[in-house]
Amino acid sequence: MFKNLKRAVRPFRGSASSARSRARTLIVTAILILLASGLGLAAYFQSFETDTFDWTGAARVPTNTHGVPSKTGAFHAEDQNLSDLTFTRWSGYSRTFPPGGYTTTIDIYLDISPPYMNGSLTGYSNDTRFDWSSAINTPSCVHRRDFVFNAGFYTDIGPVGAGPRFVISASNNATRSGANPRDPGRMPYVVNVEGWYTFEHRFRDNGMGVLAVDLTLKNAAGVPLMTWTLSDPSDIIGQTVGGNRYGWFVINEFPYLAFDNSGLVGFQDYCVPPASTPGAKVTGGGWIPRGGDKGTFGLTAKANNTGSPSGNLTYDDHAADRKVKSTDITYVIVSGNCADIGGTAKVNNTGSFGFQVRVCDNAEPGKDSDTFSIAMSDGYTAAGTLGGGNIQIH
Repeated sequence: MFKNLKRAVRPFRGSASSARSRARTLIVTAILILLASGLGLAAYFQSFETDTFDWTGAARVPTNTHGVPSKTGAFHAEDQNLSDLTFTRWSGYSRTFPPGGYTTTIDIYLDISPPYMNGSLTGYSNDTRFDWSSAINTPSCVHRRDFVFNAGFYTDIGPVGAGPRFVISASNNATRSGANPRDPGRMPYVVNVEGWYTFEHRFRDNGMGVLAVDLTLKNAAGVPLMTWTLSDPSDIIGQTVGGNRYGWFVINEFPYLAFDNSGLVGFQDYCVPPASTPGAKVTGGGWIPRGGDKGTFGLTAKANNTGSPSGNLTYDDHAADRKVKSTDITYVIVSGNCADIGGTAKVNNTGSFGFQVRVCDNAEPGKDSDTFSIAMSDGYTAAGTLGGGNIQIH
C-alpha cells in the first residue's frame, strides 16, 4: 500500500492560494488526528511543518522526499546518518515525575520493499540497525536510564522470520555492543509491511512507587502491535527517578531514516525554563467541550524584544468547577502557527501550580479549527478544538 502511495502522490502544483489552502487543510487534519490520539495535550510537539524546533540533527524535508509521503502534513524529517547526534530534549529536561506519568512518541517510516529510500531496488545490508531511546532523569536533573527500541532490517532466513523485514525488541541498552533486536529473551517482533509506525514510551508508576515504562509499537492507524514493559526496582519515583530527559536515535545505520510527529504528553517542570521567542505575542479566548459542559479561557501572552515574558491566563472548567488564574508567565514560545505558554497559577483561588498551555492558530475565525490544551502540575489536563472563540498568534 505504501509503495503505491510513493508512486501515486506527486508534489502539488497549482496557484499559490491553492497551495496555501491545501497546506492549511493538511495542518488542521493533522491537529485533529493528534487530538484524537492524545497528543493534543502535548507539552511539546513537533510535526516539522514549519521548522525543526528543539531537534538537533533533523533534516526537514517535503513529503515524497526519497519516495516517502509525510505521515501528516506536507513535511517530515530525516536522520541522514551524518552522526549519532539526532535528538530532541522534548523542549527541555525536567526534574519531577508528573502525577499520572507522561508519554513520549514519534512516528518512524520502516522501509521494507523496493524502491528503497536510497534509490535502489536492492535492500539494505542484512542486520542494518537503528536504536530509538527515550530517557529519564533523576530528581537532580542527571541522566538516570535509557529505554530503547532496538530495530534491525533483515533479509536472511534467520531465527526470527525470513525475507525483507524489520525485527524490533526493547531493552535498556543500545548500539551493537549493547543490544540485539533478535535477542530471543527480548520478545522480538517482526514487521514485514512497509509504512509509518508509532514508537511510544509510556512512563508510569507501577502502583508501588516504582517506575515502569511501556514501549508500544503501533501501526499507522494507531493500533498497538506489541508492548514491552521495562522496570527496575531501584527506579523509585521521587527518589532516584525524576522527569523526562532526551529522545535520541542512539545509532542509525540507514542512509535516510524518515520520522514525523514527535511529542511529549504530560506536565514538565523544567530543570531550566525554556527561552521565550523574542517579540512573540499570543491572544485568544473561547471554549472547548468538557464533560458535557465547557472549558472557557482567556489568554494574553507576549515576550519583549529581549525575550522577557509576561501575560495572563484564565481558564474555567465548568463541569469540574475548576477555576485557574495565572500568577506568573515564565515562557512564551512560538513555533509556526502554534504557541506554548507556561507559568504558575492558582486553582480556585488557592495554592501555586505549574501550568502549560498550547494553542494553535489554524484559521480565521477559530471556531472548529483552532485548538487549546492545558496541563497542570497536579495532573489535570484538558484539550480540544474550539467550539467558539479564536486564537491569534501575531
